[in-house]
Amino acid sequence: MRPHHRTTAIVLALIAVVFGVFFRTLESGFLRWDDDINVFENARVQGLTAENLRWMFTDFEQAIRYKPLSWLAWALVHEVFGLNPFGFHLANVLLHCANAVLVFLLIRRLLQLSTPGSSRSEEAPSQTRNTQHAARHKSQNLFTSAATMDAFGALGALLWAVHPLRVEPVAWVTGLPYHVALFFALLATVFYMSANSPDATPSGRARNYWLSVAAFALAALSYPIVLGFVAALVALDFFPLRRFGAPQSSVRSVLLEKVPFLTLSLLLVAGTVYGRFHVTGIWDKPVTLDNFPPLARVMQAFYLWAFYAWKPLLPLDLCPVYPVLMESKFTEPVFLLSALGVLAVGAVLFVKRRDWPAAFALWLAHLGLLVPMLGLTERPHYPHDRYSIINGILWSVALAGVMWKVAQARSKTVPVLAAGAALMILLAAVSWRQTAIWQSDLPFFTDMAAKLRSPHYRSQALLKLGNAQADLGDDAKAVTSYRDALQLSPASATYHLHFNLANAFARLSQWPDAITSYETALRLKPDSASAVLNFGVALGGSGELARALEQLSRAVVLDSQSAEAHAQLAAVLAKLGNTDEARRHAAEAERLKQMAAPR
Repeated sequence: MRPHHRTTAIVLALIAVVFGVFFRTLESGFLRWDDDINVFENARVQGLTAENLRWMFTDFEQAIRYKPLSWLAWALVHEVFGLNPFGFHLANVLLHCANAVLVFLLIRRLLQLSTPGSSRSEEAPSQTRNTQHAARHKSQNLFTSAATMDAFGALGALLWAVHPLRVEPVAWVTGLPYHVALFFALLATVFYMSANSPDATPSGRARNYWLSVAAFALAALSYPIVLGFVAALVALDFFPLRRFGAPQSSVRSVLLEKVPFLTLSLLLVAGTVYGRFHVTGIWDKPVTLDNFPPLARVMQAFYLWAFYAWKPLLPLDLCPVYPVLMESKFTEPVFLLSALGVLAVGAVLFVKRRDWPAAFALWLAHLGLLVPMLGLTERPHYPHDRYSIINGILWSVALAGVMWKVAQARSKTVPVLAAGAALMILLAAVSWRQTAIWQSDLPFFTDMAAKLRSPHYRSQALLKLGNAQADLGDDAKAVTSYRDALQLSPASATYHLHFNLANAFARLSQWPDAITSYETALRLKPDSASAVLNFGVALGGSGELARALEQLSRAVVLDSQSAEAHAQLAAVLAKLGNTDEARRHAAEAERLKQMAAPR
């Protein structure tokens, strides 16, 4: 097979496998796990108006991360599919397929550059037929050297793409910014490597370099998970490009090339920090050094560097949130061992950097790429599966490289590829099963409530589960979930928990329990117009008309534009015989309904 035909076949196969593994996410809905904040309750991405476009590039309230191109991507999906979740899930899957193809091209190029004399035999017309025959006979393989390298590159890309840690960003609508940012970051990497390839012409080098800078700028405008990109470029310069100490380049020139990338990163950092300290939306401002001391921040960083080094090797018991950073003290053994492990690995690889250049480069990239995910300004902060989407590529690069070297050294290409394929199939099976959890709120929060050990966090998951059950009309199960949440962690009970529990009781016509829960909710939030209104309705349902009149009159004062409040007040007034006032509020309710009706 000709090289370009083989590449096309591999690309199509990659897309088919990745699409197949994540196909059923297309049947998933939105989750009330930030999908509401970002998409289906966010009018700013539901229309490409001038006002919405201005908001996308200036917002620091809707999200504490600057991501204008991600807002724009959601808006473009909405233009085509409306609020049909299928379109948003399709965008995630297609972007993940595209990134898998770019990872394949990246790994293949890395294998070529790291293998001495790895010129493709079938692409070298100067080779004689006898030489080619001898090479084939010596290798005893079914593939040529170039085809074998392509096979390992594709296998490495699949090990990344179908890994269970990819399920969260692919199956979750809110995961789109990770895919968009990674797409442009991978493009920037491919262009950078082309600019610095041994056969690059001066004009081609300059063109590809500036294309790399432009692609990185787009990545930075998509999501700030790419802030550690400069470290990856330095790692590439060390190995396999071997530019440090090379005759054609000096250390100074190599580092100066990073100035545009570093400048873009610093601008993004400045904008993000400004947004964090001037946020006026639903988000809290960063904690102070008194509440989150420097030593604690450093220990948190060590833990996360270690976590994302071992978690890809043991992707078990996955959960959308891991509260370990909030449940443990930074002096506990797990944090001390993480710090010692990171320092020890770093020291050994630095000392052996000339003997193990690939390992040192991968470790340097690992440390740098994770900097945006370390939560150095955040408390609370949690490890998430989606945070591994970039540095997870490093494990795939390492595995592909190891398998390639083993196959070369022992002339056992087929067994090594078979072992890698078996591992890929196992990971794909786990991912396929994991996607079912992300289908809707009900399985999502059921799984979360079952896995979280902490009473506080499990209580919050049970609250969300109760909401999902209530949305499906199963108020009896919702009451059970809400009560379990209260029993698990009474101190964690919020206004929303008591209010939602009261609403479920009311829909079941369990008026005494509803009244008690509304009273508790109003003690936590006395001026909640919704709680006052529903409290009045519950009192009316239980026959306490005098108290119902008091609460419903207060509800009208708190929200005079509520048609429901006027209508409920009118009903109670009519029961009490005050027909004139009842007619007045009924008329006002009808007027407000007509005003709110779509035209």
